[in-house]
Amino acid sequence: MSRRIVLNTLAYKQIFSQDPALTQLDILQEIKAAGYQDIEIRREYVKAGEEEIKRIAVTAKVQNLNLYYSVPDELFKDSELNPVLEMYFKEAAILNSSQVKLNLGKLHTLLPEQAQKLLQVTNTYPAIRLLIENDQNQEKSNSLRLKTFMEQAKEFNVPVGLTFDIGNFHVIQEDVFESVNNLLPYVEYVHIKNAKKTETGYESTDIASGDVNIEKVLKLFPPTILCGIEYSCGGKEEIQQKMEYERNLILEMAAQGSL
Repeated sequence: MSRRIVLNTLAYKQIFSQDPALTQLDILQEIKAAGYQDIEIRREYVKAGEEEIKRIAVTAKVQNLNLYYSVPDELFKDSELNPVLEMYFKEAAILNSSQVKLNLGKLHTLLPEQAQKLLQVTNTYPAIRLLIENDQNQEKSNSLRLKTFMEQAKEFNVPVGLTFDIGNFHVIQEDVFESVNNLLPYVEYVHIKNAKKTETGYESTDIASGDVNIEKVLKLFPPTILCGIEYSCGGKEEIQQKMEYERNLILEMAAQGSL
């Protein structure tokens, strides 16, 4: 089975910063031309609220694109369920997204009343899968903390999975292969982002330029798991070529039987 490769619109980070008038709606056709049928929309790049989300959804349907929704917020704020969580699910529903992704946030133990509140939201939107992604906060997103949450959620029958961000685990200085070992049963989506340690910290890179052997990591995940390219792919002169190259590189790995 060939892997399905998603393009996260973070690929356009540099271009969005250079052209504030550009929107995610404007780039859908360009992303499709680079060979992608699956696109992860980022909430922080939505400039006109719900109306823009509706327009993105309509255009994606016309172009036969599958959308996913990335929200740069936390599921829990100081151990309390995020009060705007249902709004994020509503936006994901407007997008016709099959998933909505957040970070875990600050939570030590999932209590029954918290689980019940979370179930009320997920049961209202049964077609949308809640995914939790590891961010670059070591305390909140180390693999053992995430594993504990997933085990607790399972006890309460809360439907939730994990987005495994390869580069982020490297940034918090956790061995990526140990992270996979701890979290593999819960992973439903992989963010392909490498990272490189520099004199001033860590920087995100493409597949081949970072410190982590991406090919070796991807071998550990079954081919049914979605993989999303999620890092800035440069400026206008290079982004199309970069998107096509990275997608083809992953597909080539898969065709050779290495993934």
